[in-house]
Amino acid sequence: AIEMPRGIRINAVSPGLLEESAKKYDGFFPGHEPVSSARVGLAYAKSVDGALTGQVIIIE
Repeated sequence: AIEMPRGIRINAVSPGLLEESAKKYDGFFPGHEPVSSARVGLAYAKSVDGALTGQVIIIE
């Protein structure tokens, strides 16, 4: 639904595994490359502050 009332937008940010959590949770995320929290923060900013809607932002 691109056209939502009151300018509401829906996006999803999919970071996979954070570097800070890799040591503890690596076994639960086989095949995932850890990503920095800084990159995740930039993706959330892009989702919230940008003009995207209906997107999944995958951080690799």
